[in-house]
Amino acid sequence: MSSLKNKIFDFFKKTKHSLDFFLFFKTSGRLDQVDIDKKLVYSLSPRKIPTTKQFKYLNKFLSPKESLILKISLVILFLNIVYLGVIFFQNNFKNSPVFGGTYIEATVGYPRLINPLYAISRDVDNDLSRLIYSSLFSYDSFGVLQNDLVESFTIDSEGKEYQLVIKEGVKWHDNEILTSDDVVFTFNLIQDEKFNSPLRSELVGIKVEKINEKTIKFILPEPYAPFLDLLTFGIMPQHVWQGVSADTIILNDSNLKPIGSGPYKIKTLLKSKSGDLKEYQLIANLDYYKEVYIENLIIRFFSNNIEAIDSFNNNQVDGLSALPFVNKDDLLKRDSVNTYNLIKPQIVGLFFNLNKDGLKEVEIRTALAKAIDKNDLINNVYGNAYQVASGPILKNSFAYNSEVENINNYSKVEAAEKLAGKNLKIKLTAININGNSRVAEQIKSYWESVGVSVEIDLISLEQAAETIKKRDFDVILYGQLVGGDPDVYAFWHSSQAGSQGFNISEYKNDEADKLLSEARVATNELERIEKYKAFQNIVNTDVPVIFLYSPSYTYVQNKKVKGFVGDAIISPADRFGQINDWYIKTKKIKAK
Repeated sequence: MSSLKNKIFDFFKKTKHSLDFFLFFKTSGRLDQVDIDKKLVYSLSPRKIPTTKQFKYLNKFLSPKESLILKISLVILFLNIVYLGVIFFQNNFKNSPVFGGTYIEATVGYPRLINPLYAISRDVDNDLSRLIYSSLFSYDSFGVLQNDLVESFTIDSEGKEYQLVIKEGVKWHDNEILTSDDVVFTFNLIQDEKFNSPLRSELVGIKVEKINEKTIKFILPEPYAPFLDLLTFGIMPQHVWQGVSADTIILNDSNLKPIGSGPYKIKTLLKSKSGDLKEYQLIANLDYYKEVYIENLIIRFFSNNIEAIDSFNNNQVDGLSALPFVNKDDLLKRDSVNTYNLIKPQIVGLFFNLNKDGLKEVEIRTALAKAIDKNDLINNVYGNAYQVASGPILKNSFAYNSEVENINNYSKVEAAEKLAGKNLKIKLTAININGNSRVAEQIKSYWESVGVSVEIDLISLEQAAETIKKRDFDVILYGQLVGGDPDVYAFWHSSQAGSQGFNISEYKNDEADKLLSEARVATNELERIEKYKAFQNIVNTDVPVIFLYSPSYTYVQNKKVKGFVGDAIISPADRFGQINDWYIKTKKIKAK
């Protein structure tokens, strides 16, 4: 025992606290063993907190229960630290789009004339024209008209003169400057009947003048409120096309290798061994007057929808220009896909032949309207992908009258009461495309349930024009392409009835005629809205047609592509209306 005390005494003399310990030991004669152990440990290490190496001996001092509690506590502590870190990061940093990446889109068909004079006739041509050329105005992916090349514009008090100022510093893809000369040149080509542009009929009689390098004036023979909607064609470079004759224009190389001023320019085009176009490779125009994020854009061509969809399913492309409703079940990749159902500017309805006996009475037509459950129809046939239509003007139009939704609501009981004893027989004609046969069968079941005898007459697309021209139908399932502006004069004014007009129901109402005529020349938007709302009430009360639905255009993208927004289009090319907002690459930046 004496020898052990001597060894301990020698050890603690060498430590910082040895003197205190020695005096205490000497005076007390003995210490509690626990106190001795504590002092021994503290004297061996100046730190009160265990080192990393010491932690590995922790289990030797803790019971199993204490060890489990400690482990759980450490896990909770770690998770809380991670959670707080994530919250901090989310609150203080955000993803920001950056330039880069490649987007490949599959489309059905092959380009022929990527030329603003003719591109509107074919979707593939129009898609590429929209990406390569700029226009004075364009539609966004909400179906709203917006300035494109135009910086500002003014309209005179009579609504006949439009003065437009174009943006400064806009360049063609070959670095030439775009000026008002290019606008005047393009407009004159469209108006020249020798070039046979499908745009000409809408612009006949309108004059254009150059004011200066950036200002143009259009002079109309009479006021026309939707005039700006006509200026959505691409502007062509005069220095490229000047001197090209009407006889040779469609053979010009610039139809397939165009020079524009739009967000993308031609990089190269690939052909198959047989000489067919396989894809267009576009590259971002860094001189574009808006910032573009996706660097490379590839449009790949396929002969049919099945091939295009298979390519998407096999990760060979990132998007489908269109997914027809009949092919929706062929799309396999759903979790990694964004599907956008964009409302088209079309209203499908059941158009009555108002000259047919039995259909001349508005009470009969109203009862037939009340017999149809539109929501049930759209759900059963189109899986709710389409939008209910309640009138002759699109729901997303600034002139839409929501009050018409309460006119002729579904009421099977009321319909049956009004049709009781009428012994009504109807031949329901439908063009056999896009699920129309199923719609016709559904309409037949609604009407037969209220005592109407229905015969379905399915006709081909080729037969449709002659059937409509001769008015060889009782009721026809038909869709009107109404465009972006609420001007529906061509479809409903009495002057448009007859075999050459689009008023296929032969609808005539003096008050409706007056409202349509006044609304299309009114320069005050509030005045136009008031007149179109009144017109919609009249048409829905007279029931020359039962408005059913607006079809949707289904656009598909891989989720790697960000930034697409929208719910409506005027033409399929309008899906690119805000392509400058799309992006693939991102970086973290500090949130403001």
